[in-house]
Amino acid sequence: MKKVIPIVLVAGAIAWYAIHRYRQAHAPYEWSGTVEARTVQLGSRAGGRVQDVKVKEGDHAGSGQVLVVLEPGDWLAQLEQAKGQLGQAEANLEKLKAGARPEEIAAAKARADTAAAALQQSRAGARPEEIAAAKARLEAQDVAVTKARKDADRQHKLKTSGASIQAEVDNAETALQSAIAQRDALAAQLAELEHGNRSEEKEQAAARAAEQRASERLVVAGTRVEDIRAAEAHVVAARGKVDQVQAMIDELAIKAMRPARVEALELRPGDILAPNATAATLLEDGQLYVRIYVPETQIGHIRVGQKVPITVDSFPGDKFDGLVEHINAVGEYSPRNLQTADERADQVFAARVGLVTGSDKLRAGMAAFIEVPRE
Repeated sequence: MKKVIPIVLVAGAIAWYAIHRYRQAHAPYEWSGTVEARTVQLGSRAGGRVQDVKVKEGDHAGSGQVLVVLEPGDWLAQLEQAKGQLGQAEANLEKLKAGARPEEIAAAKARADTAAAALQQSRAGARPEEIAAAKARLEAQDVAVTKARKDADRQHKLKTSGASIQAEVDNAETALQSAIAQRDALAAQLAELEHGNRSEEKEQAAARAAEQRASERLVVAGTRVEDIRAAEAHVVAARGKVDQVQAMIDELAIKAMRPARVEALELRPGDILAPNATAATLLEDGQLYVRIYVPETQIGHIRVGQKVPITVDSFPGDKFDGLVEHINAVGEYSPRNLQTADERADQVFAARVGLVTGSDKLRAGMAAFIEVPRE
């Protein structure tokens, strides 16, 4: 009996060892990792004072849903100013493209014709009728001078005889001098009419006529191509300013770009949000994944597109579906918090496993485990 017991113990030990080795040989590969998340940090390029907060942390936001609204400040006034500048630029462009109105062309032609007539008159000089009239006025004034001289002589004689006073003599002399001055002025006018305009006056008249004719051609020809291009550039710049201000106004409503869960949002109405500062942190649907590290000797047992089960300590007994999305092409050394010191010396390859199910339960930072059956 005593001899049987050792034999049984040895047989049991051998059986246990065989079972243990069998289980080890057929046990699935298990790799540990951490649940991670790709988050989105939303903000506003405009910034400003918070007017309203539409959601709270933990809420699920749909695509395009407004999360935070900022006060408009002076952006609306800037938009009106930009629209006014755009309207002015567009009106100026339309004016340049339309060219001169018929009334403006007629006015320019009339000014050119007037200047041309003045030049012709300057070159032709006085008409014979004007010269004859000037001569007649001069002859009449000569008669007036003769009469005034006789009156003055008569007054001198009367003064000598005592029949006239000095005042009457002075009046007669004054009338004589006035008549002589008027005769000399008429003589100068006659000489001017007979000699015609000076060469300088003719040149001035010719210059004015050429200037008015050039102005007429300019009005008829319309706006230059370069001016139209410059006006078009002003319109483009003004429209760009309107779009820029409108884009900043759109930034006053901070929206979710895709369906996501609000992870962090600490703003309250009245808070000041700086431009480009983070207003909310979102976790998009389907952006939770597990980062695992596969030893080099086991890398052949995992492939992209492979479905694998995921377990976490927080939900014992539950298995979540995962899908291998990526395997790093370059090996590295596993993080210190995942394996023993000996195992950390081995080279591993990082792999990303996307969560197919469980995104509503799992949270970033949880320890996770991946099992792959041995083939």
